[in-house]
Amino acid sequence: MNTQEEVKRFWTRDGREVIIRPVRPEDASRMVDFLLHLSPETRYRRFHTYLPNLNDESLLERAGETVSVLPERGIALVALVNDEIVGSARCMREDETPLAEAAVVVRDDYQQRGIGTQLLLELVNRARRVGITHLYAYIQPDNLRILDILNKANLPTHTRLEDTLLRVEVDIRQAS
Repeated sequence: MNTQEEVKRFWTRDGREVIIRPVRPEDASRMVDFLLHLSPETRYRRFHTYLPNLNDESLLERAGETVSVLPERGIALVALVNDEIVGSARCMREDETPLAEAAVVVRDDYQQRGIGTQLLLELVNRARRVGITHLYAYIQPDNLRILDILNKANLPTHTRLEDTLLRVEVDIRQAS
């Protein structure tokens, strides 16, 4: 089966079925709805800037960035519950290197259910298959949720402070 078409199903701790699959261009309107459901704090943690009043133009721009990832440049996944996007994960390769910047975000009303961990693990599995060996992300030092997700995923990480953000690098070569 093509990596781009694979679908993963799992159930949350509270019994909801979640489908993780690659994002599709036709997901743009779902992605706008997803971004609208993120709290200002969650949007800040994901985009590193406050976006308190998202207008249609900025929403469409952010959604477009997510649904238009070229396979040779990266991987973009969505987690769906009842056909609604409740989580998103992506990584973008740095040119022709085995290094990619990654991001995972889950809607506030679906956090703490294992969705972020499953999205990260699926992103890692797919990234390894296309030759990516390391993922990195810049996070706020007080972003305990993403640090918890990394811990639950049992991935080897290295962190260092760069300016006001932590650079978290994950060696995914040995990830299972």
